[in-house]
Amino acid sequence: MQIMERIESDIITGAYETGDLIISTTQISKVYSVNPATAVKAVGKLTDAGILYKDRGIGMRVAEGAKEKITERRRAVFLNQTVDALLGEAETLSISVEEMVSIIRERGKFR
Repeated sequence: MQIMERIESDIITGAYETGDLIISTTQISKVYSVNPATAVKAVGKLTDAGILYKDRGIGMRVAEGAKEKITERRRAVFLNQTVDALLGEAETLSISVEEMVSIIRERGKFR
């Protein structure tokens, strides 16, 4: 999962663009100090999800629309899980929504 998330983050941040070759599974296993089978499994899952595709004889490339798919999925997880957990904990601690919004505006870029 961590390898998949790192590759996805590289796609979201623009380190990898549509059509770019990603590093090989051998390189992934060395960079992240994991078993080569683990690297193959991570790349396989990204391929199954339509994030990567195999360019025969060349390597794995970033698929068309990969950035949008990743962003959409992560956004849904964030909004459905993280925000719900935040609101639940805020309620438990008697923190009002107004106070939370104020803190978010203070600390974030949302002004």
